[in-house]
Amino acid sequence: MDSSGCSCPIEMNSQSEGKRSLCTDIYEGLRNSSSLQSPQKGAYRMFQSSYGRLAVMWLTATVIILPLGRALYAHSKPSIGSQNVSIADPALPVPATKPCTVQLFPREDFGPAGENTRMDSVPHTFNYQPPAKCSGRWAKVLLQADFSVDPGHQYDRTASIWLDGVSIYFGTTQEPSPDLGPSWRIERDLTDYSSLLRSPGQGSALINNWIDTTRTSVIHASARILFYPADKTHPAPRTPDAVYALNSTNEPSNLQTGDDQLERKIKFPRNTERIYLDEFAQSQFHDEFWYTCLPDKYIQETMAFAMRRGYQGAPRRPRACSGGSYREVEVLVDGQPAGLAPIFPWVYTGGIDPYLWRPTPGVQTLNFIPYRLDLTPFAGLVSDGEEHSIAVRVLGSNHYFSVGAALLVYRDAKSEHTGGAVTRNTLKGASLEPAITSTLGPDPSKVNGNVATRADQSYMIEGYVNTAAGRIETRVEQSLIFNNNQMFSVVDAQSTRHVTEQSGRVSSSTTSIDSGSTRRAFTRSLNYSLNSNVLRRSASGHSRSQTVHLHQTYNKRIEQQEGGLAPYTAGVDNTRDATDEVNFNFNAGHVGLSGNRNQTSSQTFSFTDSLGDCYKAELEAKGGRVTTFTEGNGCSSKPMRWFVHPTGAPDSLGWRKNVKN
Repeated sequence: MDSSGCSCPIEMNSQSEGKRSLCTDIYEGLRNSSSLQSPQKGAYRMFQSSYGRLAVMWLTATVIILPLGRALYAHSKPSIGSQNVSIADPALPVPATKPCTVQLFPREDFGPAGENTRMDSVPHTFNYQPPAKCSGRWAKVLLQADFSVDPGHQYDRTASIWLDGVSIYFGTTQEPSPDLGPSWRIERDLTDYSSLLRSPGQGSALINNWIDTTRTSVIHASARILFYPADKTHPAPRTPDAVYALNSTNEPSNLQTGDDQLERKIKFPRNTERIYLDEFAQSQFHDEFWYTCLPDKYIQETMAFAMRRGYQGAPRRPRACSGGSYREVEVLVDGQPAGLAPIFPWVYTGGIDPYLWRPTPGVQTLNFIPYRLDLTPFAGLVSDGEEHSIAVRVLGSNHYFSVGAALLVYRDAKSEHTGGAVTRNTLKGASLEPAITSTLGPDPSKVNGNVATRADQSYMIEGYVNTAAGRIETRVEQSLIFNNNQMFSVVDAQSTRHVTEQSGRVSSSTTSIDSGSTRRAFTRSLNYSLNSNVLRRSASGHSRSQTVHLHQTYNKRIEQQEGGLAPYTAGVDNTRDATDEVNFNFNAGHVGLSGNRNQTSSQTFSFTDSLGDCYKAELEAKGGRVTTFTEGNGCSSKPMRWFVHPTGAPDSLGWRKNVKN
């Protein structure tokens, strides 16, 4: 059982000293090949901010002109035999124009985080200035950040970059080993945030990190934004006219319970026409492994599968992750339900078994993808010049989720005041409670059964806005199917098995109608899963082995229809598999690791669209080293078009009218 209070079906370590909970004693054994004093008194298991405390440093963003060429900006491809971070994800395509680069901060060292019992954090701050030499319209805007960790012992850490309350990057770091300091690059398309980047602002970089005699590795980071000027070949897309942060400061909001909200009152432009919301919701501390949590009444029956030892000063909680496994984001406008969003079950690089993620981390682990909700049916309602409350909460949150959210607003340039109303909202008053069933027996020593959780929600929200071109009616429909099935079995006197099957299916569509004809239509389907199979075997002398099989998937499909243009379709498939077997022992408060074996992992990634763009890659590793990497099989040699989103990031598709084919 880890100190988060979540059941630790495998020797899970985790992230809440700012994103980490931990199977405390086991964690150190997995990082040290020798015995190590167990922190049973909570020397480092005290609860702190999800982002730690970092020394303040003011930095001034600078502008650099870089030479033409895409290869300069792509992350490096995996090499055979490498132990460094290796992923099959594509680099983001960019225009063939010369970019201006604004340095947000050069190489910064994130060392001691400060007082580990506090909930606040002290960020590395920077001043942002728009690129003076690229002051015209931009075809594309790209964030790049480089990270590295010194060799040694260190947890995975939450990392984020903020500008005027808007999260422009959210992710986690790769854990090092005594012999390897990992390094990697992340990229994020910020084109839809162009209006935010037109003005000077204040930014912050947050990485919670602790340095002491046990955790020895410093984390290093640098970040920059690349601005690609528009020209005739690379026209600027239509982007949101305004970006509004829901976060009041340059840090996430920590929502402890399902009733807590990230809320902000906003006075929208009186000519608002369309509204979208991008949100991140990252599990922390007791909720880090939320997909293994159980309803309270099943905690005692499954206690044999829990291994948390606790820590000094921890809240008194059951020795397993309680509260159930259902988590979902709800968005509210003036207290009225306005949409639901799934929470992807990210697994961080210290989670479940650190060897599973070497050299390939889990799906999106280092670079989260936000979920975008269409709030356009509310555009007419909020364009009255009054303040309106926009709020986000995490249903089922049980200490806690870190949340960031931003609104993307389009205005009607030909109208001073739009106005309108919400005409239908079936989400209002709907039950959001999941259905839970169980086949567990009453005897904990003979546990053989499952706990299944299912939530099936469908809703429709309709509204209209009066534009200069006439009334536009928008209908948003979405269905979400959430499934979590946990299976427990006592195999024999020495062995237990815990299988977790988590899946989600989201189908959504937006249709905008103008004078009886379809003006804009967008459909999206998202399927994701996390399956873990853990077999534990006990042996003499307090030793134990565990074998882990883990499977992750992320599959997304979109279709966009814009006016009289042919529909645009695209699909992303990302699959990650890993297996490992670890041996360790407990003796007199010490943990020793005798080694791991049979570690293998693989990742496959593909992107295709109706314009002929194609990216496919496969990566395999064994014993923590890359064994094979192939790229391009089944694709032509033609590079992807500069405006596509091959990673599954949100598609505003403001570029669609500029593309003839």
